[in-house]
Amino acid sequence: MDSEVKQIIDELHKEAKFPIDLNRIIQSEGNIRTRPANYGEKFDGRIEYIREKRIFILYYPDVITPRVRFSIGHELGHFYIPEHRNLLLAGKSHNSKSGFISDKRLEREADEFASYLLISQPYLEKLLWQKKFLTLKDLLELSNEFQASATAMAIRYVRMTPEPCAIILSQDGQQKFYWPSDEMECRGFNWRGCKSIPPKSATSEAAKNQGSGQLFENEKESDSSVWFSSRKRECELWEEAFPLGYTGLVLTMLSDTSYNG
Repeated sequence: MDSEVKQIIDELHKEAKFPIDLNRIIQSEGNIRTRPANYGEKFDGRIEYIREKRIFILYYPDVITPRVRFSIGHELGHFYIPEHRNLLLAGKSHNSKSGFISDKRLEREADEFASYLLISQPYLEKLLWQKKFLTLKDLLELSNEFQASATAMAIRYVRMTPEPCAIILSQDGQQKFYWPSDEMECRGFNWRGCKSIPPKSATSEAAKNQGSGQLFENEKESDSSVWFSSRKRECELWEEAFPLGYTGLVLTMLSDTSYNG
């Protein structure tokens, strides 16, 4: 993360308690007005600058969930990140697509901002020092603790852990995004190659049970060749998968079970 943006987040975290109070942050600015309402299922959020009144208007769904909190954090990213803010001041705004599912650089940067804003870095570092290994079930519990999205929590973890693991976000049986940990990359699994989700996997089963709130696991470990079409080595993988509400998205964690760190 850019050092200037990290400094902004560090300032917002000063004297903050977690789960972080987003309303306190918004109110402290003085020039942001909120407009929560029912904007439809596909609406994540939007922020725009009203030049005549010199205020920003923040639109988001009126039912506050961890996903909506992430969306609000995403819009605050557009507000705080200097390049994004300059675009808003120039009259450029759009309906955002948050949740690490957009290929657009500005959207991904706002997602990064939201994940760092909602989830305490020192707390995660302390937890990793104590436990080192976390399962997807652990990460789902942590996301509830921070009232942050499960995807944000999983990606923050995979970028910090010494464990060889990877996070996949999929939809309709196809991989949308793949995030390996540093150790997973070092072991030759820096990309999957094949974009299709294995048909007999826990991920496929999770996709059939949208909205169940159930964590799916394979009964036994699977060979990495099931998941990776191009690799430097093979290993046994443990798979956990969780359907993200009724979005059609599935969050998957793959862990190399041969790791003895």
